[in-house]
Amino acid sequence: MPAGSLLNAPSYRKSAMDNKLLLADDEEGIRKVLGIYLADSGFEVLTAENGLQALDIFRKEHPSIVLTDLRMPGVDGLELLRTIKSERPDTEVIMITGHGDMELAIESLKLEATDFVTKPINDDVLAIALKRAQERIAMRRQLHEYTENLENLVRQQADRLVEAERLAAIGQALEGISSAFRDMAGEVEGGVRFFNEMPCFVSIHDRDFKVLAVNPLYRERLGDRVGGRSWEIYGERNALTDTCPVGRTFESGQAQRSRETIVYSDGRRWPAMVHTVPIRNSAGELQLVMEFAIDFSEVERLRQELQATQDRLASLGLMLSSVSHGVKGILTGLDAGVYLAESGLRKSEMDQAQEGLGTIKEMVERVRQVVLDVLYFAKERALEVKRVRVADFAEGVLALASPKIRRHSIELVTEMAVNPGEFEVDEGIAAPALLNILDNAVDACVEDRSKPVHRITFRARGEEGLVIFEIEDDGIGMSADTREKMFNLFFSSKGKTGTGLGLFIAQQVVRQHGGTIDVTSAPGQGSCFRVCWPRVPTKVEKSASPDAHSA
Repeated sequence: MPAGSLLNAPSYRKSAMDNKLLLADDEEGIRKVLGIYLADSGFEVLTAENGLQALDIFRKEHPSIVLTDLRMPGVDGLELLRTIKSERPDTEVIMITGHGDMELAIESLKLEATDFVTKPINDDVLAIALKRAQERIAMRRQLHEYTENLENLVRQQADRLVEAERLAAIGQALEGISSAFRDMAGEVEGGVRFFNEMPCFVSIHDRDFKVLAVNPLYRERLGDRVGGRSWEIYGERNALTDTCPVGRTFESGQAQRSRETIVYSDGRRWPAMVHTVPIRNSAGELQLVMEFAIDFSEVERLRQELQATQDRLASLGLMLSSVSHGVKGILTGLDAGVYLAESGLRKSEMDQAQEGLGTIKEMVERVRQVVLDVLYFAKERALEVKRVRVADFAEGVLALASPKIRRHSIELVTEMAVNPGEFEVDEGIAAPALLNILDNAVDACVEDRSKPVHRITFRARGEEGLVIFEIEDDGIGMSADTREKMFNLFFSSKGKTGTGLGLFIAQQVVRQHGGTIDVTSAPGQGSCFRVCWPRVPTKVEKSASPDAHSA
């Protein structure tokens, strides 16, 4: 890091619990200069000269951020990262790497490092990485606080209802409710407005066990039961009024609390805690009963939504890191193509210029595919299916894939069954899915230098209820470990040129139509992808919980 750059270092806003940072580097000079910079930025800096010392300090001090060199004697940066993530997954780890260690840096991102910075360290780049780490810490804390606040709110609501039963002065506490709902029969709308926004099922009942009013959530989940009987939401109950909470309230004159099973308007049954509150007129006579029913499943639903939001935010952050490195590889290819084209034109060597132009076209196609993959991943969409001829669909896919296959002098063999029939498919996402698999086959052939000529075979045939596509190549093949991870989100075996989205999205598209993908492969023997596509989609949901973070 240039010494003068410390004067321009940006400041950070952080809580006291987030300012502890562990710096691990075997170079004393870097530890000293970076330590001063980080301390001036407001961090409490802990330093370690090797991986073992860093682990010891980490376990004692629990810093929220770790800044570590990749290459250290003994326990290196990657091993330190693995151990930290296994013991305290929420720790933000930023890797320091040399320009020659880019592959190791990308491997660290697959192990869920927050970011990496290259030597010599630029203070602005480090500032951005530290800011990103603090933003992730702050986001996790906010989500945690929101979850706790939600649970406390539900607990407080339940406690209030229980406490209301036990208060000796319950009559005085309910007098305000009594006056608000007195003469409810003539002023129902004004009364209902008072509890429209309550997060539970609320209803008002008269002495004839008739439902006078319900709040919107009640109407949405249980149906518009105004005018119906008090016991009807409890399913197999009859007109014996003492079997429902409202009936027991009118009979005893006291508030009731019980666990019940309520029946939704669609027939589903859910457990609920039901409370009733008697409402008396000015003469002290019991006139109405207010019933509150709290659906336990609603709390669980909110928890699941919060967890889904957390998972989505984590996946989107990881996707941005993965895609950015994929795009860097594409830009490198574009630079090479432009150089070849310009050099060929200057020397009037048209073969070289054509080679450069071909490289540029291939990189532009990769950019297009990355954009399509990102759009599919970032936005949920329902299937927009239409009936198409299998032969027409297959020919369209091959027309898009053929230029790239020809550029690499790969033989394309097409085996199309006679009259494979029709199927219902969303062409807008199905065609790119098969193109992803074909692109994978091309890359496998290009990477294999052991054969003078390569071949890709595309097959399409129909069976009862199914359309089967097979894409077979004689390229480099895959190990068992790669086959196991190949459909995981952000896993890529292509180094800088892959984003880890293509095959994941291909599988999601096929699954969204109700189909399957099977793969057979062995190192040096090529691969065969077998896609079984139902003629009519059997389900229309998109997987929302990718299970890997291997970019």
